Amino acid sequence: MRKNHPPRPEASALSTHILPTAANLVGACVCAVPLVQLLPRHGWAQWLDETLVLAALVFIVSAGISYFSLRFSGDRARVERLAERIFLLGLLVVFLALVGLAVFFA
Repeated sequence: MRKNHPPRPEASALSTHILPTAANLVGACVCAVPLVQLLPRHGWAQWLDETLVLAALVFIVSAGISYFSLRFSGDRARVERLAERIFLLGLLVVFLALVGLAVFFA
């Protein structure tokens, strides 16, 4: 027996925000990688470069899953939650890259 849940706003409301934001952050990470190449090639610059590439890949996966949830006719909320968690993981990776950049210049 299913419980009656209160009506949700729009099922794909979260994905309509995650998809363009993740796509923009992919572009920001990809644009930042060549800028990191201008830094002296020490351990931190190499790590920062690889971290930004990892963040871009995580945001690509998040954008793809978000797009899939917009087109999916099944349980969209579950797919949106997965896209949101992967998006938050990407934000965490970018945060770590920024902390590494701050330590590099400190």
